[in-house]
Amino acid sequence: MHRILKLATLLALISTPLGAREYSMTQLFELALEEDSRLARIEAGVAAAETVVADAGAAFQPDLSAGFRVSYVSELPEMEQPKPGGGTTTVEAGVKDTYAANLTARQLIFAGFTRRYGLAAAENRLAEVRFQKSMREDALRFSLLQAAYGYSLADLSVESLEASLARLELNRRRVESFFSQGFASELDLLEIDASIAELNLQLRQQQADRRAALISLRSLSGAEDLDALAVEEAYLALPDVEAVDIEGADLASNADYRATDYTRQARELETEIHRGDYYPRLSAFGSFNYGRPGANFFADEWQFYYQGGVEVSMNLWDGGRRGNALERDRARLEQLAAEREELFTNLLARGRQTGESLQSAAEQLTTARSLLENKQRKYELIQQLWDAGEQSTLEVLEAEQELTAADIRAKGLEIRLLSLYQDYLLLINRPLWRNTK
Repeated sequence: MHRILKLATLLALISTPLGAREYSMTQLFELALEEDSRLARIEAGVAAAETVVADAGAAFQPDLSAGFRVSYVSELPEMEQPKPGGGTTTVEAGVKDTYAANLTARQLIFAGFTRRYGLAAAENRLAEVRFQKSMREDALRFSLLQAAYGYSLADLSVESLEASLARLELNRRRVESFFSQGFASELDLLEIDASIAELNLQLRQQQADRRAALISLRSLSGAEDLDALAVEEAYLALPDVEAVDIEGADLASNADYRATDYTRQARELETEIHRGDYYPRLSAFGSFNYGRPGANFFADEWQFYYQGGVEVSMNLWDGGRRGNALERDRARLEQLAAEREELFTNLLARGRQTGESLQSAAEQLTTARSLLENKQRKYELIQQLWDAGEQSTLEVLEAEQELTAADIRAKGLEIRLLSLYQDYLLLINRPLWRNTK
């Protein structure tokens, strides 16, 4: 397999025009991650989630504020005061122009654990968005790798068809020589020309498929100058299908299934936050003040003073909204549990299908390789007999067609096996690119 794909890559490089650029899969991965707009949006979501975590943590800190107020009233309450020598006099209570500056601190002491669960919910959301980023990166890499396999298959098919054409062109020259000597008929020339034309049609189709795969790779990666691809060895090694154990695989580590863990955690925390609404709220406050008048309202003078206290509040009745919220949370958790169970069942079925496809592809590849050896040997024997004049041109052409078809089939099965194995690795959340540089 390595020899086949290395040869295909070498042929692609030979046919690449000057100025073209060769990329490795790792380079395409990195470029795709830089250019993907959806990934950029997720990264912006990560930044936003980080600020939410910071806000949730700040809820444990006291609020500190400062203020200054100036006011004037045109009328003040009046009161009668006795005079020392007898009689009374009317005086105003307070001053008409007041000045007050303050520095106030407030601290929420207890709120039914809502701050703790709110912080945990924010941290869970941040972890979820980061995991979404990882999932998107894996999806991009997987799409690129599958496109690379499609490119490799078309490239290998082109190689097989070009090799077949080379053999046919050689035989045609022989037929022309035999025809000029009277040892071959015009029918022999027509038959071999028809075979060459048929192969050329197949070759053009495979070349078109290769160009289409290259366009797909450019689109996925953003590498507009991509004209040659060097796939790392790790992605070309045929897997040991016998080591694939779907029943023993940890499908709970599947990315889609793990994503539901964050959803479940979010709903559980939301339930705890709603349950906290049943608890009283306790807070404390304190302030340092400087003003005229100060604590003594009747004295027209500047004064420093402070004050402090605690506040307790509790919602005694809200029309049943808190109870409805908890019931809604319970129903959502039950719904999510059913969805998770269904997802796991689907993942198991998909895993079994992938395992069956892997096993089938491996068995087909073994048969295809044996068939290729058979067709190769058959072609060589018929070619020898034809050279000796003991086989017809038609029989040589049929052997040539069978050999080319067997070669393309074997290569196609090798690529299919690689593609299926990558699908299996992504299913169990252990893709090769995490260990490939």
